[in-house]
Order: sequence, then C-alpha cells, then structure tokens
Amino acid sequence: MWQFLMGDTIFYSAAALFFFCLCLESWTSFKVIRGSKKDHPALWKHSGEPTLMSNGDLISAWPLVKYYRNREYLAIEDPDGIAFAEKMRGPFINTYYSAAITVIIFLLALLFGKLLS
Repeated sequence: MWQFLMGDTIFYSAAALFFFCLCLESWTSFKVIRGSKKDHPALWKHSGEPTLMSNGDLISAWPLVKYYRNREYLAIEDPDGIAFAEKMRGPFINTYYSAAITVIIFLLALLFGKLLS
C-alpha cells in the first residue's frame, strides 16, 4: 500500500511540476515570438519568422532556443531588437530547459510509478 501511495505522490508531483514549467515556457515563448514579430520585425525575420504553431512543442522550439542561446541576434542592425532579445534571453532559455528537464522527470516518475505498483 505504501509503495502505491508513494508512486502516486511522485507521479502527480512530477506531473504538476511539468505542467507548471510548460506553462512558463509557453508564456515566455509567446512573449518572445509575439514581441519580436510585433515590435522588432528585423529580429523576427532573422530568427526564422517563428510562429506559435511552428514552435508548439519542445522539439520544434529548439531552433529558436538555440538562436537565443547562441546570441545569433547580435548580427542584426536593430539596437532595440537586440535589447529586447537580451532582455528575453534568460527567461526564455531557462523556462525551456526547466520544461525539458521536468518532462524527463515526469517520464521517469511514470515509469517508476508503474514499476512500484
């Protein structure tokens, strides 16, 4: 009985943590994509004209994360766009990695939860 409850607790905790991190990642992605498209078109074009649909999961969002991680935006000639990218870089990258790490934790909790029950 204890193992069953422990497995459920770990599973639901991991699911809640993943959901929370995924929501944060979605919010920062929305801000990066919408902000660059609306206010900094040179940045948006240089980053590959990302959309919310084309970056709708962690795998397809990787090119944009890599773009920000490597500071490829420094090549554009828009100081305001660069300032926006620098401002959003930390939150965008950190929330992406937190979502990626928690999906692994969630999958491990799912696997071990099944093994414990």
